[in-house]
Amino acid sequence: MFIVDKAVEYKLGARGLRSLCEAILTDAMFDLPGTGEKTLKITKDYAEDKIDRSTIKKLKAVS
Repeated sequence: MFIVDKAVEYKLGARGLRSLCEAILTDAMFDLPGTGEKTLKITKDYAEDKIDRSTIKKLKAVS
């Protein structure tokens, strides 16, 4: 629900929603394959941290 709330807050459409998901998952997509981990649990705190560190906030100014 957090991701959807952020998409609505930033007035993003489907592509913006995809960008939010990518901002949250990018590090994991690159780091996890070499670790042998089989699962990834995304918490709200993890998602908030990744979005805060990303450039997604710049999309809000554009929309």
